[in-house]
Amino acid sequence: MEDVNRSFNVEAFYGTLIDKSPLGIAIQAPDGKVIRANRTFCDLFGYAMEEVIGVHLDDLVARDEGLSSEAGSVSTRVTGGENVQLEAVRTRKDGSKIPVSIRGVPIWENGRILAVYALYEDISERWEAEKQISREKALFERVLLDSPDGIAIFNSQGVVTRTNPAFEQLFGLDPGEALGHPLWEVVGRGNKDDDVRDNIDRIMGEKRVDHECVRLKKDGSEVHVSVRATAITKQGGSEEYLAIYRDITERIKWEQDRATERVYFENLFMNSPLAIALLDGDGVIQRVNSSFEKLFGYASWECIGRNLDGFIAPGDLTEDAEKLTRKVAGGGTVKAERSRRRKDGSWVDVQINAVSFPVAGEQTVIYAIYQDVTERKVYEEKIRYFGYHDALTGLFNSAYFEEETRRLDTPRQLPVSLIMADVDNLKLVNDAFGHIEGDRLIVEAGKILQSCCRQEDIIARCGGDEFVMLLPRTSLLEARSICDRIRAACSRGTRGMIPPSIALGVAVKNEVTQDFIQVRKKADDDMYLDKLMRSEHSRSAIYSRIVNFLEADPRRNNHISRLRKLSGLFASLLSMKQDETGNLLLLAQFHDIGLMPIPAEVLYREGALDPEEWEDLRKHPERGYHLARNLSPITPVAEDILCHHEHFDGSGYPRGLAGDGIPLLSRIMNLLCAYEVMTGWRSYKPTFSHEEALEEIASRAGGQFDPRLAGLFINMQRSLEREGKLI
Repeated sequence: MEDVNRSFNVEAFYGTLIDKSPLGIAIQAPDGKVIRANRTFCDLFGYAMEEVIGVHLDDLVARDEGLSSEAGSVSTRVTGGENVQLEAVRTRKDGSKIPVSIRGVPIWENGRILAVYALYEDISERWEAEKQISREKALFERVLLDSPDGIAIFNSQGVVTRTNPAFEQLFGLDPGEALGHPLWEVVGRGNKDDDVRDNIDRIMGEKRVDHECVRLKKDGSEVHVSVRATAITKQGGSEEYLAIYRDITERIKWEQDRATERVYFENLFMNSPLAIALLDGDGVIQRVNSSFEKLFGYASWECIGRNLDGFIAPGDLTEDAEKLTRKVAGGGTVKAERSRRRKDGSWVDVQINAVSFPVAGEQTVIYAIYQDVTERKVYEEKIRYFGYHDALTGLFNSAYFEEETRRLDTPRQLPVSLIMADVDNLKLVNDAFGHIEGDRLIVEAGKILQSCCRQEDIIARCGGDEFVMLLPRTSLLEARSICDRIRAACSRGTRGMIPPSIALGVAVKNEVTQDFIQVRKKADDDMYLDKLMRSEHSRSAIYSRIVNFLEADPRRNNHISRLRKLSGLFASLLSMKQDETGNLLLLAQFHDIGLMPIPAEVLYREGALDPEEWEDLRKHPERGYHLARNLSPITPVAEDILCHHEHFDGSGYPRGLAGDGIPLLSRIMNLLCAYEVMTGWRSYKPTFSHEEALEEIASRAGGQFDPRLAGLFINMQRSLEREGKLI
């Protein structure tokens, strides 16, 4: 053993141990100065060996004012014989700081301190790791406290060990109220217990569970939540579990609302009265609704997958349709009217409204909405038509005529002739036969004017009975020839009961400087002169037409014939003067001319008339009166025609006259006409015998009939009966 000790160099051994130590070692003399240091110490603090030896240790590693006091205190304790172990910050040569584990060990010999060992271990990495752990703990705590999501931590028995404020707020809990309670009691509350337990079991088995569910608040109300739960392994291998609850009630409501909206949209899409096609960005049909199928005649399966533009806008229309599609696909909107083709080859006018919107990725969806505007187009065309046309005749109106006058007022159209036309006796026809007959006369006059003019001539109705014709490149002689053709056509007109008669005036514009207004005035003057010259002839023609009309109806003619004979006999009985007798005979012939507009099927109908027909029938005395006033051969009996349905007691029409207030001839005609109708043919009642008719007249004497005249007539008829001369 002595040999071993002699061969073992203790000093060399400890020297090697110090030099090779992974710890920084500095040996201080009792005065604190370094008497030896290893390479690790020098490298740790950034010194060369010669810079360390003989320097006070604190001056090497605690040069910062903030550290010197603390380091001095440690040195004092160690040099005083105390073993010291601590962790502190010390300073390198370059001034940077380094965390170190320090151990100060005094070396004793014979009761006194020979030196002090100072051992330094770099704990930067550990400190950094601990700081990181501390930061993470602080972050977790901050997240736990500030998270908007509810967080609960529970153990393997499901008992809650920690919750955050958001969890308590989400479930309506007081602070700390959930701690120590099973999670299913906290968020299940009876109805959802089993579901919560099942999910806890899943977490323990799968270590992580994500799901959405309904949980219950403290007050029993439901809350939709998204739950993310995960296992947390603690030191020692035990597990806790963290569950994050996010309130998704608003999202669920939003999804439910969107689902409802999708249902609404689907119903709107499928049941919309407008035709709708859903396209991709290239114009390929994805869907169509039933209105699209109905409008274009295709089934849905025939449409899907086909390019819309080539489908319903073939041929020359395709380029324009594709242009519209590109505009919409590029983010624009389209509102246009076009024609599109149906499956059967027919065409339909549509209003197109199209919009696009982006969907998943960079795809674009286009809604193309079609509304059938055929009826509107027709209506608009009618509006345009009636804006320039007369509704009754279909000829142009004054507005169009004025525009054409300005358009044709150019040198190359000269000479321009102007013909003014006025339908004769329109007021007479309207008053006597009603506006329907008057309108018919206007329409016939318009057709006559149209038939006598060229296609390029402008014919317009500019007033109730007035027409004007603009004849470009037409001389005065040519215009007068047209007037002659119009008069000839009128003379051939036989469509209505009143023959058409038109007064005409003509003037011509030969020079550019002439004013059209003056030309028209000259044509007006010429027309009024023609009207004056033709007036009597026109009325005479109307009179002749009335006579012919009355004679053409056998039943009416027979009625008039019997009435004239009765009138002649009764006039003789009353010793009437010749002119009075003539007027009575005239009244017998024309008393019912107001019935001329009444259709024969109404006039001779078997059975009662309806109220409107009866009302129209009662107006015939007034119509007859207006006619008679304007026709000189009948004028003497105009008043008698008006009053021939007045009753002696005032119950007649149209004015309700009574007694001697009724003209004598009207009273006579009312009596004679009643007898003739009762004993002649009538459709609405059986014919009376001669004796029955006289009894009826006697019963109405003083009521419908003048009692004196009724008595005289009955006596006259009985005398004629005795003589065998009854009419």
